[in-house]
Amino acid sequence: MTKDNESEIDRSLTILAKGSLIVFIGVFFSKILTYIYKFVIARYFGPEDYGLFSLALIIATLFSTLASLGLSEGLLRYASLYNNKDNLGKVKPLLKFSIVISLLSGIIFATILFLTRKTIASTIFHDPSLEIYLFYFSLTIPLILISNLFLSIIKANQKILRYTFILNIFQNISRLIGIFLMIFIGLKSYAIIGSYLIGIVSLAAASYFGARRYISSITHQLDIDSIERKNLKKEFLSYSWPIIFVGFVGTVLYWVDSLVIGYLMDTTSVGIYGAAFTIVSLLGIAPELFMQMFLPVILKEYSKGNLGVINQTSKQVSKWIGLLNIPIFTIMVVFPEVIITLLFGDSYLEAAASLRILALGGFFSSFININTSLLSMKGKSKSILFTLAAASLINLVLDFFLVSIYGIEGAAIATSLVWFLTLAFLSVQVYKSTNIFAARRKLFSIFLWSLVPALIVAFLGKYLGSSWIELFTGIIIYGLLYIIIILLTKNLDKNDYFMLKKISSAIKSKNFKGVFQGAE
Repeated sequence: MTKDNESEIDRSLTILAKGSLIVFIGVFFSKILTYIYKFVIARYFGPEDYGLFSLALIIATLFSTLASLGLSEGLLRYASLYNNKDNLGKVKPLLKFSIVISLLSGIIFATILFLTRKTIASTIFHDPSLEIYLFYFSLTIPLILISNLFLSIIKANQKILRYTFILNIFQNISRLIGIFLMIFIGLKSYAIIGSYLIGIVSLAAASYFGARRYISSITHQLDIDSIERKNLKKEFLSYSWPIIFVGFVGTVLYWVDSLVIGYLMDTTSVGIYGAAFTIVSLLGIAPELFMQMFLPVILKEYSKGNLGVINQTSKQVSKWIGLLNIPIFTIMVVFPEVIITLLFGDSYLEAAASLRILALGGFFSSFININTSLLSMKGKSKSILFTLAAASLINLVLDFFLVSIYGIEGAAIATSLVWFLTLAFLSVQVYKSTNIFAARRKLFSIFLWSLVPALIVAFLGKYLGSSWIELFTGIIIYGLLYIIIILLTKNLDKNDYFMLKKISSAIKSKNFKGVFQGAE
């Protein structure tokens, strides 16, 4: 590897290291706020209301995804590629086009959901109580679409601190304050709905003000000629339209279990299964730390033709996701009953077996976004679409078959199997397109060595109780043994130490100046 390539890799890793620390701060608070919000709903309102909220959120998300037409993802890609003085004028027609179409599409799909809410609630899910949720959630669709466009502009400018604060912190604080306020003043039946609306309105307002400066810079650019504008829009739409269905089938893939459980069983079962799914979503923190900056970074290197840099960066990111997720996965497998009881209460204990199964699938799924980002870099949105569509269809078929036999555990088996197959197939496509296999061999060694502390903690778990103290004791013992084994087996390389050094320097810097510089 040349010195130029090494310096480029170091530069990319520096951006990811600083970005990951910023995102970690945002995601850490976001997860705390999100879990408090969900715990309030789950404990204060019970499994049935938690199930109704989950179903309504899924349905609204599906409609929003279809209505988006893939424009926010397309805008992120092209705004990142043309984010310089010479090409910024090319973003102007794409931004205007995206805003107008998103508003029209949002209104149309909001109207469709509004008009079909009774049929969806009573005929499909056999619960008329769902109708009131769908009534209000439909109103948020246009706001969600516009917010996503503004967030894409912020992200394309690599302002990860601003992006993280708006999406992960401000929105969650708004809805958490909203639900506590509404419960306090006695609006129990509308507290969930009202707080969700407050969160979406807050997100829309904050994303606009956060992106306003960059929108102004784009709109003040000189117009490009009509022929170039026409060709650019054609290319933009060619990339974006498959993303409509990528987002839709991706959402279906994520939520299909709950939809099938709601159809075959009841909303209470949806709520119980949702508890396990919520806990498993902790495995999404590690990829989220790096994915916020990963696509903009590799797109910039791709525009320079630095595939070698992209290869090493991808492998490094996958290794760090694995390093962080192995302990989380282990704790879920060893202490599922304790975690569920402490977070959601005894009424959700039925989800313990599902949590164990989903943890395995969730570990595999945490690497999926690396591969989809690499395919997006190559403009292969159609390949992503076909893969996720096939995965969603397989998941749906397996769910109907397994849920009818094994209940919520059947849904967990179906989803975990499909997540593994999706990762495998996407990895093959990435390798064929880029000659990149986004995994380091040492990650497999780390996983095997991690079984040693896992077995020790599993043995000790028989003698530990079910309180927070015992759980944290198990976590601390495992964590210390895990770190010691990784160091003793020499599974960290120079890139790992480089990233650790950058993160450590950023933490030690006064007022985090080194972290936030340029990331506002």
